Amino acid sequence: MADADLYRPEDAAARSDYWENVHDGKDEDGVSWWQSVPELSLGLVDETGLGIDRSVIDVGAGWSTLVDHLVERGYTDLTAIDLSMTALTTVRERVGAVPGRLDLDVADVLDFRPGRTFALWHDRAVFHFLTEEDERDDYRLSLEHCLEPGGFVVVATFGPDGPLTCSGLPIVRYTHEELAAEFPGYRLVSTSGEDHVTPWGTRQQFTAILLQHEG
Repeated sequence: MADADLYRPEDAAARSDYWENVHDGKDEDGVSWWQSVPELSLGLVDETGLGIDRSVIDVGAGWSTLVDHLVERGYTDLTAIDLSMTALTTVRERVGAVPGRLDLDVADVLDFRPGRTFALWHDRAVFHFLTEEDERDDYRLSLEHCLEPGGFVVVATFGPDGPLTCSGLPIVRYTHEELAAEFPGYRLVSTSGEDHVTPWGTRQQFTAILLQHEG
């Protein structure tokens, strides 16, 4: 369980300020989650079998290179959201002009209601920050609002042997079974994981699952 003594931003403004401060003034590889090639995520995207014209959203994207690699693969309908304008501005400058649609929006995943739906929802290391049940309920409501019927969901969190905190915040660690149980109404398609090596050489165990909406 999360450490109750650690600071935890409890509203949208506090979350936005916190993550803007995390990104501001750092290099892209100055954060623990940095990956030049997100192999775990790309493998799970491939496993969905979705065509490159289908819509994909990366929530809590930060400086992730997932959209870069999906653009290189020819995906034409991509969205990334994050609480940090600094992070998304860097991604826009890095990716540049693209032949398809790439929306980069400052938004809080706990209150995200876009005027469209997506075939694939991707989350690497957002869900494990939701230490309270009401936060997880809000996340699931956003997911339900955003996902197409029959759409796919990729969620990755710290695993049972992973760190107890991330970026100075408390987190919840999950086994595959525990993580899948957080998403009733979704079929577990597959499980995966990795020992992510941070830019400074430490290892973080990640649990990852691929789900499909049963609607």
